[in-house]
Parts: sequence; structure tokens; C-alpha cells
Amino acid sequence: MLIFIGGAARTGKGILARRILAEKQLPYLSLDVLKMGLTRGLPELAIDPDAGSLQVAQRLWPLVREMSASLLYDGIDYVFEGELLPKDIAALQQAHPGQVYGCFLGYCTIAPAQKLHELRTYAGHPNDWPQELDDAALLTIIQREIAFSQFVQSECAQYHLPYFDTSHQFDPILDAVIDDIYRASSPDRFTK
Repeated sequence: MLIFIGGAARTGKGILARRILAEKQLPYLSLDVLKMGLTRGLPELAIDPDAGSLQVAQRLWPLVREMSASLLYDGIDYVFEGELLPKDIAALQQAHPGQVYGCFLGYCTIAPAQKLHELRTYAGHPNDWPQELDDAALLTIIQREIAFSQFVQSECAQYHLPYFDTSHQFDPILDAVIDDIYRASSPDRFTK
């Protein structure tokens, strides 16, 4: 089973992937690591990490899709988390019924200033790039990610994929995501 956790930046995707690793020993790949490796190691691919989640997801998908095909062929359970698009996950699910789970996280209903406050208050997680930015630059990114969250929410509805909004009640929402992942995945391997 491949598990995809996609959505906006700073929604808890990495926290979920690390939790699944700890609880179920499923390896994961943060697409942020892949994105930065390709950006620095193969600049000719012209992947701009600052271009926004939509463009980054579109640029990374061909590689992620082929990695997924190899993992599915070999029967290896794996988690991907990062910038993904619902349409791509839905197509992969259709091609591999019962072998792919995908969900998306966003924050459509939070005020940008509140999200900024939360990012400053709850800093210290791995890949804590927001701490490198001043408030004005981070607010610009937050506004862009709110718009991306709205896009993802709409696309999830269109493709019948779970969408979880982490605007409020962050920890209980992440618990609900974990429950959904384990419920949708093979019961003999992933039940809590």
C-alpha cells in the first residue's frame, strides 16, 4: 500500500509521516527533500522551490509517479508526504485499485495573521524554514498557501478524496487523519 499525504505547507504532513513511521514502521519520503535535492543537484530541471505548491507538485509528479510504480510493482509499503495534487493521486488510485490511499491537508478558514502567530509560537519542528523568514515574507507565503488549500479542498471534493482542514484543533485533526489512514489501509497491517 502506498500512502500519500498532500496539501499546503505547514499543515502537519511531516508530523503525520513521522508518526506513521514510529507507530507502523512504514518508511516515508518527504517531497521537500526530493525537491531540494533536485533543485540543488540538477538545476537544469528548473524546479523552483519558491514557485508555490501547485507548480512544484506539477513538476515533481512525473518522478513521484514512476517511483510509485516501482514500489507498487515490488509490493513495498511506503508513505509520501508533500506537495501533491488530488487529480494525480486519484489517477494512481484508479490505475492501482486498493493499493493507494491519499488524503490532503490545508487551512482554508484561518486568518493569515493567526497562522503566522501559530507558526511563530510552535516552531522547532524539522524543516522549520518559516523561522528563516521575516513576518512580511511569511505572510505572503501563508496567503498563497491558503489559496492553495482552497484549491486542494475543491479538487478533493471533485475526486472524492479526504480533505482535512487544520485551521483549528490541529492535534485532534491530525488524530482524525491517522484514524482515516489506518481504517482505509489494510486492516491486518495498519490497524491501531
